Amino acid sequence: MTSEFARDTRTRLLAPLSIAAYITWIAITASAVPAAALGRGDVGVWLGLMALLGMLALFVLPTAHAVSSVRQPTLAVAAVVGQGVLVLVAQHLLGAAGVVVLLIIVAAQLFTMLAIRWAVLVLVLLNLGVLGLWRLRGFELDDLLLSIVPMIGFQAFAALTAMYAERSERGREALADMNAELQATQRLLEESTRSEERLRLSRELHDVAGHKLTALKLHLRALHRNPAFAESEPVAVSLALADELLADIRAVVSELREHDGIDLGEALQALARPLPGVRVELLGREHARVASVAHAEALLRIAQEGLTNALRHGQSTHIILRVEQVHDAVRLSIEDNGRGRLPLVEGNGLRGMRERLAAFNGALRVEPCTPRGLAVCAEIPQAAPA
Repeated sequence: MTSEFARDTRTRLLAPLSIAAYITWIAITASAVPAAALGRGDVGVWLGLMALLGMLALFVLPTAHAVSSVRQPTLAVAAVVGQGVLVLVAQHLLGAAGVVVLLIIVAAQLFTMLAIRWAVLVLVLLNLGVLGLWRLRGFELDDLLLSIVPMIGFQAFAALTAMYAERSERGREALADMNAELQATQRLLEESTRSEERLRLSRELHDVAGHKLTALKLHLRALHRNPAFAESEPVAVSLALADELLADIRAVVSELREHDGIDLGEALQALARPLPGVRVELLGREHARVASVAHAEALLRIAQEGLTNALRHGQSTHIILRVEQVHDAVRLSIEDNGRGRLPLVEGNGLRGMRERLAAFNGALRVEPCTPRGLAVCAEIPQAAPA
């Protein structure tokens, strides 16, 4: 789990837009912080450098997985606004006009975290702060406008680029979710077809071949009881072969009947696909056999809804899909390590789960996990396949 966390964090920190931000920060810092002033121990320059380093630290913080905009939105937004404030502080202390270029990095983050109107409001306030600082330094209004307008244009370009990149990523994730759902449904349909074929074959063997073999045995026995054929070896061998063949057919039918129902394992495996920053495990796949397609579809949709809730509401990083056979029922558990706590305010998702299970006299319960998180447990009684 630690390795997955570290890998996901590295992916975010080394994303192309993040690397562009690092290069921009290095270039601006190198031009705005005079090395000679640092060597002289100029307090203002040192404080300005500290402000720039603080801005970089706050950039890394919301970029890291642990406090991403999805998992800790308030903290992430506060970190980005803090970056903007530190840019203004560095601008005031260092006096280099190029420092405000770093607001481009702030703009790119804001538009991926906030609604457009709030992101625009924050940027307007930050740019008004820049105008105020430049005005204090004696810049004329015309010069201020000529300087700030191109800067706002660069901020808008960076913001739109980041926003569309974020939307593209969300679209990709939505397509991945849809593809997983389609794959799970396809596996369910394939297993349903196999189950129907096994059932048809077992019935054909039992009802047709078994019936004719039984009739053949009766005729052979009658023939064997005839004094004229009582000592006939071919009749005796034929009777023995008919007995063995009927026993073999009964064994094959019994073997096919052992696999009656629907194997839900492949469909659940399709849902438990790898997700960025999230580990999904499927345990007890060998127990994922239910009585009918209707049972299988109900459990598959419950698993899908449980995964969605664990990711969207619980913000989990580790989810376990566990399947167990409990007496005459199948139990499906979705266990996570997220932020969910009892008591829950049930929404449409949990109500939908209960309604699906109620159609089969099943039950749903929600329990706490150790050390944190929730487990949604669905039990559905097994019934003889139609």
